[in-house]
Amino acid sequence: MQQPLIPAASVAAMAAGFVLLFLLPAALLIVLCVRRKLSGAPLALGFASFFVSQMVLRIPILSALGAVPAVAAFAAGSPYLYALLVGGLSAGLFEETARLGGALILKNRRAYRDAVSFGLGHGLCEAMLLVGFNYINLIVLSLMVNTNAAALGTLLGSETYELVLEQLQSVTPVLVFWAVVERVSAVLLHLFNTVLVFRAVREKKAVFYLAALALHTVFNFGATLLAPVSVAVCELVLLAAGLACGWGVLKARAWFEAPPEHISA
Repeated sequence: MQQPLIPAASVAAMAAGFVLLFLLPAALLIVLCVRRKLSGAPLALGFASFFVSQMVLRIPILSALGAVPAVAAFAAGSPYLYALLVGGLSAGLFEETARLGGALILKNRRAYRDAVSFGLGHGLCEAMLLVGFNYINLIVLSLMVNTNAAALGTLLGSETYELVLEQLQSVTPVLVFWAVVERVSAVLLHLFNTVLVFRAVREKKAVFYLAALALHTVFNFGATLLAPVSVAVCELVLLAAGLACGWGVLKARAWFEAPPEHISA
């Protein structure tokens, strides 16, 4: 019997990735909302802030710029500067500014619970849409490859099929494990940056918004620098940074205990 092109262990890992990064976050949010542990409006606005800043604005803009020869030449000639500006700073600008806009909209909803709800909405939206949901596509394509590769090759064309097959074969259980770890780190970063931005609005101090922007930039750029060294090293360093952010979120509760002297109108 011919061996499947995509191992069963890899397909199972994709299914686990979908459960852990899509179904589980969705169930967690539903339970927390039903039990009134989260604030509905900030949570929904957090989802919207990620969707608009990334899916509607940043990703399409970067896709369009990627087709510009001058931009492609800049990326090839100065890869680290490009990663700093595009992968790091641009992500920070779009997402932290979206957070800032959300905090300004929530005029009477800037308590600690509201900030955590907004941050979870933003971070889990990213995990679910950009990573978790993608595993469904990978599973479907893997099953098509394993059951009728010839038909899929005819449908896609030989060149595209080879690219798809290469991508699918690169998705190993270990890679899925590190993808889950990375999302944990990213969600903790989003939570901490959200409480920073909410504090900036509550106290009218731009320094906290700038701190969130800088942290976001360093986090993303650091991932770019460490990825070529080792996936494990990169993800463990990011996890350490994420756990530090999680500790910061817990300590930040004190920022919200007393009403600020000046609340933004």
